[in-house]
Amino acid sequence: MSKLHDSQKTDLVTAAKRYATSYQGSPAERYMTHRGLGSAAKFRLGYVSEPAVGHELHRGRLAIPYLSPATGIHAVATIRFRCIADACVRAPDGSYLPPHHEKHDGHGKYMGLPGHPPRLFNTGALLTSRPYIALDEGEFDAAAVEGADVPAVGTPGVSTWRDHFDPVFAGFEVVFVLGDGDDAGRRFATKVCERLSNAKAIDLGDGYDAARFIHEFGPAKFRERLGV
Repeated sequence: MSKLHDSQKTDLVTAAKRYATSYQGSPAERYMTHRGLGSAAKFRLGYVSEPAVGHELHRGRLAIPYLSPATGIHAVATIRFRCIADACVRAPDGSYLPPHHEKHDGHGKYMGLPGHPPRLFNTGALLTSRPYIALDEGEFDAAAVEGADVPAVGTPGVSTWRDHFDPVFAGFEVVFVLGDGDDAGRRFATKVCERLSNAKAIDLGDGYDAARFIHEFGPAKFRERLGV
């Protein structure tokens, strides 16, 4: 893929700002609160109420900007969009069911922008002075771990890993790899540990990803599980 032109980079920043201004009081904010991730200020999450040109398919979705440590036209590397139309599913007792009960018939849960390669989410965390960092399977888990006072980056999944991701973790004493608590998540952790000599897989238990574990047991228990 060719690099984005300056005008395309500007369009990304403009779109991310537009979606962020539509976030407060939106279905996206309600969904994130349901997930225990109510604070979106740091990550500039948004809601696509009025799509930018080329984003029409994403109307009504949660917008997840991939923010860069840079500023200006380089501040947003890409945007991913998450379907929330059927996300907050109610149980018979009126409570909300967990995310694995969500329904996304006929479409993907996540959609990226055409021609945009896989990227690491929350790359600003790589600038931490701490000797460790967490690598999560997904943006929400990375956001939850950051909220638990542990620097964290996310990747959309095992199939999106790229060779040029490896060197950015070389300077850390330990990389905590946090996959989902299922077969796919454990394969993700195994693959990353095979690639990174400083990686350490952390299994949070069947059915638990980092966000759910932190939401149920709290940040202190999570940090204790990591040993930090």
